[in-house]
Amino acid sequence: MIDFNYLILVIMKKKYSQPRYSGQESKRKFKGFGFYIMSNDKLSKKNRERLLKESEIHLGDVTHSFQGSHQDLINQGFISELDNSLSDIELLDQWNFMYETYGYLMSEFKDKWEKEQLKGLHQNTFKQSEEFEDLKQRVSQLESEVMKLKMELVKSKRKGGVGF
Repeated sequence: MIDFNYLILVIMKKKYSQPRYSGQESKRKFKGFGFYIMSNDKLSKKNRERLLKESEIHLGDVTHSFQGSHQDLINQGFISELDNSLSDIELLDQWNFMYETYGYLMSEFKDKWEKEQLKGLHQNTFKQSEEFEDLKQRVSQLESEVMKLKMELVKSKRKGGVGF
């Protein structure tokens, strides 16, 4: 017998093309600010205005930290301000690149940036490579050979022999 309540739930359950929450950080978040792009691919008007206004200050912190010429900064992918004619998705890409690359130079976001970087380091556990394991084994063998040679030297000195 078919459970119609279950069937209705299955039919009405919305299917998403991507999982709603996969444990990964959202790709629609303006890092540092904590703003999210809404489902219509736009920021709220208030958040967009705040982003454009405050990003000038933060990007200015970065600009003042560098000694290079304007052309050098451009070659490194640096932007000194966000272009308000860009879409919110394009602003997201530009801002997140600058935040990830130079967030440690932005006075307001420095601590937050450092905390995020440390969090990422804690997730990456150290895995010893085969080469490292091979080197450990070879060092261990060399240590045991040296110990054997030392023992032979001690024995030969006790017997009155000349050693090596």
